[in-house]
Amino acid sequence: MYDPNTPNPIPPAPGPQVNPGVPPTQPGPGQSYVPQPNYQYAPQPAQSAPSSNRTAGIGSAYKDKWVAAVLAFTLGTLGIHKFYLGYKNEGLIMLLVSILGSCLAGAGAVVMLVFSMIEAVRYVILTQEDFERKYVFGSKGWL
Repeated sequence: MYDPNTPNPIPPAPGPQVNPGVPPTQPGPGQSYVPQPNYQYAPQPAQSAPSSNRTAGIGSAYKDKWVAAVLAFTLGTLGIHKFYLGYKNEGLIMLLVSILGSCLAGAGAVVMLVFSMIEAVRYVILTQEDFERKYVFGSKGWL
């Protein structure tokens, strides 16, 4: 009869021991990793876009350069294109300069109009990949 208190007379086999259901451990020095059979690995999280120091824009991470250029050309003095790209602080600055600057014979709105026209042209001349690298995934808020 089997007695659990008696030691096993057969020593374990040399090499790594496989125990299904037990997650794998980190290999020690000089050892290689051995995947455990019948072990269900947790799914890996999806790779996200490179991080930046700005808030997320409207909608998805994909931002079209043409939409940003049209917004900069039409509503650029209000900074709407900045909000579209996720640059909340820059958009607020453009909005406030335009509104508060209109008290000074429209000087603030004219300055923001010049900035937005330059940005609209820059958006158009860049390729979509360069635009995303610089303005969507990067953190280039101004010109």
